[in-house]
Amino acid sequence: MEFETLLYEVDGAVATITLNRPAKLNAFTTRMGAEIVAAFRRADADDDVRAIIFTGAGRAFCAGADIGGFADDIKAREGGRARSESREGMLAFPSLMRTLRKPSIVAINGYAVGIGATMTLPCDMRIMAEEAKVGFVFARVGLMPELGSSYYLPRLVGVSRASEMMLTGRNYSAAECLAMGLVSQVAPAAELMARARGLAEEIIKGAPTSLALTRRAIQIGLGATLESAIEFEMFALEKCAASAEHKEYVSAFIEKRPPDLSRIKR
Repeated sequence: MEFETLLYEVDGAVATITLNRPAKLNAFTTRMGAEIVAAFRRADADDDVRAIIFTGAGRAFCAGADIGGFADDIKAREGGRARSESREGMLAFPSLMRTLRKPSIVAINGYAVGIGATMTLPCDMRIMAEEAKVGFVFARVGLMPELGSSYYLPRLVGVSRASEMMLTGRNYSAAECLAMGLVSQVAPAAELMARARGLAEEIIKGAPTSLALTRRAIQIGLGATLESAIEFEMFALEKCAASAEHKEYVSAFIEKRPPDLSRIKR
């Protein structure tokens, strides 16, 4: 797929996906939803990519759905026609992120509102610029959050705080998001991408199989019993222990050198 609403770049082992409608504050469209899913799938399928950074161009991460899409839906319903499929391409995103092999970092550079907030939740980590805002504003336009928000947000910030965020629909500052655990870091805007890159570089020091299975274990653990979580951990641990990556990383540690994945046949 040729991308029209985002930029896709790979630098070393890190892919960066940047929403790129800055004149519209990266407002969400049908095309953007399909492209986000396609970009994450591309990064996941690329063996040279070890981590993904997800951000926005300009002053916003994503300021919600393009309001024209709401108007089109209303007209379609009033005319007895099926609603437009303005978000259908994005519906695959939570399921994709549940099985993704590559760790993902969202760098929230500005407003993340409506679907701009919900699309960050299935990702692994969120960091935020000091002046950015996050808002689950759906109730204020007569809608409700989607993309698994009712699953992810209470697990991230607790039921009471998630209820407050979703039911009031107000915007929350970076300091508030950090205090409640929605984001793990807050940085000056000028340093945000460097901070995201530094976090990605730390992550990719780990072995690819270990990272993929650890990420999968966390996703499974969100809804698992203790027993099923332990069962998957033991399966994944055995898979890691039997891997060529484990052998290389142990050898590198003993020999006091960086691991060299080029020594491993894929």
